[in-house]
Amino acid sequence: MRCFVFSLMTFSLFVSALPRLQAADAKKDAPSKIGFRQLVAFKPAAVQQGDKRKIQLHSSYTLDNTHSVFFDKPGIKMIFAEPKPKDAPRRGRGSVGTPFAFDVEVPQDQPARVYECRVATDQAVSSVTHLLVTPYPVIEEEEKKENNSFDTAQEVTVPSTVCGLVEKSEDLDCYKFKGKKGQEITIQVYAQRVTEAIHTMQTSNVYLMDSILTLYGPQKQIVAQNDNYYKSDSLITYKLPADGEYVFEIRDARYVGTPKYAYCIEVSDTPFVNFTYPLAVQKGKTQDVELHGFALKGNTKATFSGADAQETGWAQRTFTTPAGKTNAVWTLVSENPQAAAPNTNTSLETAFPLTLPMGVSGRLTEEGQTHFYSFKAKKGQYYSFDLMANRIDLPLDCVMEVVDNKSKPQRIYVNGGANSEADDGLSTKDANFYFQAPADGEYYVTVRDLHDRGGERFAYHLSAELSGPEFEVHGEYYYAQIAPGTNMMWFARVKRLNGFDGPIEMNIEGLPEGVTFEPVTLPSGVNDCGLILKASKDAPINAALVKISGKAKVPGPDGKEIEIVREGRITAEIQSRGGGQARWPINTSIVGVTKPLDLLEVTATPTEITLKPGESAEIKVKIKRSDAYKDPVTLATAFEYFNSKFGLQLPPGVSLSKKSKTRLAGKTLEGTLIIEASDKAKPIKRFPFAAMARVGITFSITTNYASNVIYLTITDPEGKDKLAKK
Repeated sequence: MRCFVFSLMTFSLFVSALPRLQAADAKKDAPSKIGFRQLVAFKPAAVQQGDKRKIQLHSSYTLDNTHSVFFDKPGIKMIFAEPKPKDAPRRGRGSVGTPFAFDVEVPQDQPARVYECRVATDQAVSSVTHLLVTPYPVIEEEEKKENNSFDTAQEVTVPSTVCGLVEKSEDLDCYKFKGKKGQEITIQVYAQRVTEAIHTMQTSNVYLMDSILTLYGPQKQIVAQNDNYYKSDSLITYKLPADGEYVFEIRDARYVGTPKYAYCIEVSDTPFVNFTYPLAVQKGKTQDVELHGFALKGNTKATFSGADAQETGWAQRTFTTPAGKTNAVWTLVSENPQAAAPNTNTSLETAFPLTLPMGVSGRLTEEGQTHFYSFKAKKGQYYSFDLMANRIDLPLDCVMEVVDNKSKPQRIYVNGGANSEADDGLSTKDANFYFQAPADGEYYVTVRDLHDRGGERFAYHLSAELSGPEFEVHGEYYYAQIAPGTNMMWFARVKRLNGFDGPIEMNIEGLPEGVTFEPVTLPSGVNDCGLILKASKDAPINAALVKISGKAKVPGPDGKEIEIVREGRITAEIQSRGGGQARWPINTSIVGVTKPLDLLEVTATPTEITLKPGESAEIKVKIKRSDAYKDPVTLATAFEYFNSKFGLQLPPGVSLSKKSKTRLAGKTLEGTLIIEASDKAKPIKRFPFAAMARVGITFSITTNYASNVIYLTITDPEGKDKLAKK
């Protein structure tokens, strides 16, 4: 009886304690330090057109409850396929992360190219990874089998796309295929192109894989080898001299390796095109082009039609020949007339004439060659020139100048600054610049290679247009994750060009359901702002890719006012050696509504501030932490990393005082931001900004939260609002 009573009491105690135990478990399991999901590589990193298959995506944090997968162009469908939750703790920058299963489906007509991929879970959004869509069957490297020599090479078929890893130092992978005499084989590596924007690629002071590709003949002799073809990705083309078994080998040029070094190798005997000549066609017209490449069997003529083009711009397109369908190659459909330079335009006297606006294709066929293009200019008129080569997988590293009829270099504007020549653009070897004519007359644009190289592949496209007041949009808008009822902020920075100083209205298109954007216009003299996002309390968990842009009214070439819209240039946050940060150009920005994060609320008072030059104001900022998050929070108005300022939002002449109380540690939930207006601060009317609260995720990564919007007005020294009527 006593045993029964004891058992009953024990059971009762257990039942009464169960809610407390469950609460403790829930508290224990509640996430904290919630940052973006750091995607690494796909395995395999390629999928064939028309295929459905399982694929693994590695991540440094869990991808459980993934609800959406996005690519930078529509068509590919990818669905989370893990049957049960899976932990994915962060294991340091050297780790490839934890694999998560997805079902992927690629339409048969999906263009073959490398795609950017982003993921959204119910708790976070992700960084960028890459997936290659290929026309060929995908063959994966066999695991736990030696393939590091001619004799142990894994057998593959032609055509195919081989996917594997250079996973450790001194690793090399070998693959063999049966070849026939006269067969023209092209072997193309995608290594950097399928990993270049991955956040955590930096390992042991080495960043991206630098492939070397070697082809061995039936007698084990080297018959072809290549290091760099598409930037640091390798390519070999070879006409087989005899029947037999051939082996190709891939390794890193420095003999380094990591499980992050994913690669895809397309092996084919079908027509392969490096470029068409000319490279472009005007919309609504048709152009005969030459195909420059391999395995064309003499079929070098094709037709490039822009007659039915719905959109303009650069795209990778295929051509059909009697020898078969080609690979996808970069071509342009343009609104402007197009021409091809005759390759005799190698001096002022033989310069090819440009009638703006127009585009022209050219080829530096010899070493040391310089091309000349002439155009008539009017004093004070701006002209823009943009060269494409590096961005369309061609090797030219161009240098451009504008000279007068006496060969005197003229002042041009490169990346916002004055110079005498244009070399690299932003994150590219391609040059683009503006020129303002100092007088009426004829001027000449010159094009050459920085290293005086030339040859078959040194083709380029030059776009020349009338220009005028201009601007570019840059900033920090890589990703945003927002819980319902909270705010988050990005940062925008405009670069004003060609004397433009008018207002610029910022916009974000395509926001997910329940998310709104605080309108902001950059007035004259202001180039930085916050892009403040708010999720309503009833916002559902969802995500979307968005577009950031700026809009302004400027005088057109004919003097009449026109409205121009400029899309924001997007960069990814890349981890660099020593815990530093770098930026890499990408195509996508993502916003996701998530479950509650580390900070449940950030509030700031007052919400209206009016200052005269020389005055200051205190802003009280309160935070509410989640039960799981106990670490310090830093308040700020700018996005800084050590001495680097990646994002600003206060207008010129207004700054954050060093007297501010910005560190909230322990039980401290309130801080003070003191903003100061200098004596030179210019009037501004209700300019929106927010207090930023930064939660440290790792040494180099933070999640940024924003308060409610604060409106700042700067009056004149007498306290008068000069902008009241505006």
